Amino acid sequence: MDTSTLDLLTGVIAIAILIGGMVMMFTTVFTTKFNTKKGAKK
Repeated sequence: MDTSTLDLLTGVIAIAILIGGMVMMFTTVFTTKFNTKKGAKK
């Protein structure tokens, strides 16, 4: 493996982790707000 391929792979993995973390955080916030709204309606 040459360095450019390794750099590209590392970058892709880092971006995937970053996006995954953001999506998980957003989903948690969204579901929490949604559940709170549901609870308020009841």
